[in-house]
Amino acid sequence: MHILHIDSSPRRESHSRELSAAIAEKLLEVAPGASITRRDLGFEPLPHTVANYAAALASPATLAAPPKGSLDISEALIREVEAADVVVIGTPMHNFAIPSVLKAWIDQILRVGRTMMSTPAGKVGMLRDRPVFIGVASGGVFTGDQANQPDFLTPYLSLALSSIGLKTQQFIPLEATAFLDREQAPLAREKALAALDLTVMGELRGVDGCHAVRSGTGKPYREALPHAPESVVPGAP
Repeated sequence: MHILHIDSSPRRESHSRELSAAIAEKLLEVAPGASITRRDLGFEPLPHTVANYAAALASPATLAAPPKGSLDISEALIREVEAADVVVIGTPMHNFAIPSVLKAWIDQILRVGRTMMSTPAGKVGMLRDRPVFIGVASGGVFTGDQANQPDFLTPYLSLALSSIGLKTQQFIPLEATAFLDREQAPLAREKALAALDLTVMGELRGVDGCHAVRSGTGKPYREALPHAPESVVPGAP
């Protein structure tokens, strides 16, 4: 089994990084032979949409004959998703929505004719469905009776992923992080992880895997990632 682990926080020891690493560690408990590819958008941000990429997507004609090199980054990122049996995404909530670095990733993997088809009924995904676990850290509260801010992150990210075929999604929120000190964070994180439903992993147990790529530090996955981003396996390009 292969896991694609994506982070998008600019902070080295952010709550969303800790949460996504904890989710990945839970997956490794279920599938200890899994391999992991890291895509760290916070430390290695992707370029936002540039002219030749926009030109390639402008019409069916330009999609059929895109400018040379215009789709290279997009193709590499899509192949990372295609190679994964499970995707883990860690994201903070920035101003009610996703960070711009995560939006830049989405803009590259949502591609008509490659990951989705445009039909009279709307966009139809072309990728195989696979579980996606999204850990969301928010300084405020955006769910339940105590919600004090809107949530544009969840519906947008859910729709974006569904539009390319990734419909098996679980959002794991960690809220009110602005009021957590470092001593309280582990307990709050464990409470959030209690909602994690790993039953979808049962269908993947027959998928061939290889040795888990955790880090070069010898530490458990969750402990190593926030403090040693240089040791993880970055994606290309």
